[in-house]
Amino acid sequence: MMGRSFSPKTVVNYAALGFLVLLGYKIFLSGNGKDTKDPFRDTKLSHPKNIHGRSDHEDGAVLPGAEHLEQKADVDKEIDVGDIPKDLEKKSGEDKLQEKEKEFIQKDLQKTEKPQQKPKKEFFEDGVDWELEKEMAKKRSEFFKAVRAREQPIEEHEFKNMHESDDHFAFVTAASHSTYLAVLQFVYSVQYFYPESKIAIYDIGLTSDERQFIDSLCGAEVVSMWLHVWPESLYKNRHIVWRPLLLQFATAKFGHFIYVEPGRFIYKQSIKEYIQHSRMHGLTIGGKQLKYSSFVVTSPHMYSFLGTDEKKLKKVPHFDFTLIVMHSTKRVNNFFMRYLVSCTLEEYCIAPPGAQSKCDLHLGNKRYGNCHRYDESAINLILNKWHDYKPKEYLMKDVITKYHDGKDMSKKVKVCNASEKVEI
Repeated sequence: MMGRSFSPKTVVNYAALGFLVLLGYKIFLSGNGKDTKDPFRDTKLSHPKNIHGRSDHEDGAVLPGAEHLEQKADVDKEIDVGDIPKDLEKKSGEDKLQEKEKEFIQKDLQKTEKPQQKPKKEFFEDGVDWELEKEMAKKRSEFFKAVRAREQPIEEHEFKNMHESDDHFAFVTAASHSTYLAVLQFVYSVQYFYPESKIAIYDIGLTSDERQFIDSLCGAEVVSMWLHVWPESLYKNRHIVWRPLLLQFATAKFGHFIYVEPGRFIYKQSIKEYIQHSRMHGLTIGGKQLKYSSFVVTSPHMYSFLGTDEKKLKKVPHFDFTLIVMHSTKRVNNFFMRYLVSCTLEEYCIAPPGAQSKCDLHLGNKRYGNCHRYDESAINLILNKWHDYKPKEYLMKDVITKYHDGKDMSKKVKVCNASEKVEI
């Protein structure tokens, strides 16, 4: 039987069809010829948290169930501490402010009204935005006026050394709905290691049921941040200003306190060396020095408010903090808190025009990365200026706190009834 014969034209047509099929299959495998990137493989972070505990064994007790944390590094987590639930509206019967807290809000929060935005900016041939420069000069004048108003007369060595007992320190942190389980672990860790200490949880987004349960815990109290009375200009920046305001409220409420970052708990009973260090000047930061300086991650506009020596700043590593031991003294107020609070309440200082958290450059670079760390940058600049850019005067590595490990401690925290509760 004779086979089917093909003309040369038919052979060419079949060959062309096969080539087109092969080409289409190749394009399909390559994503239609486009360079598609897997977003889950993008490891570049705009604001990494690099605080890790030491891997070697430390002296001191370890919180039960946290032994495994000694052998592994922290799992960095991005904690959302700015979510505000719907039930955080103005209510009667909320926590009452202490007199100092009330005076602070009434006196200072009214200064934070946002300046009116003009529709058009005026630029001159030299490239300087003179309209912005005039506005900045006005804001700086108001800032320094506020700083002078908060000055308190002290002698050089007044309150330099504190000798209170460890139990006189209150433990404070902030909590929102997203960090609820983490704050229960924090309360449990303080109850375990320091059962006589007071615990203050500053509310930045808890639900009513969560507030009620925390209030029932022994030694613990939920303290309102009164977000609903903040002016709009301050409220919209709550995610970058709540920490300095919490420190201000805590200094008014407690003589001595230990602040722990939200989402973390104490897993080792080794706080004494931090307390001893804090007695030199009234304040000690627990954290870690990073591989770049604050110059890389701070808007230059902030320097004009906080009087920064840029040459010295470039030589000092930026620090990320997770723990603050603080004494409510005139010395701390004069050299630290009055500058931090004044900057926080002035939007052009804490969040200068054009500020953004994402950096344009790799953070190993020594040049300005066109990014800003807001309250973290302010704390870095103020403490460095206070201590002449010598970190050993105010900084220690945090080896006693860890990030929440996911455990639900609601069944283990100690609950007290109303008659057993002690007013904080």
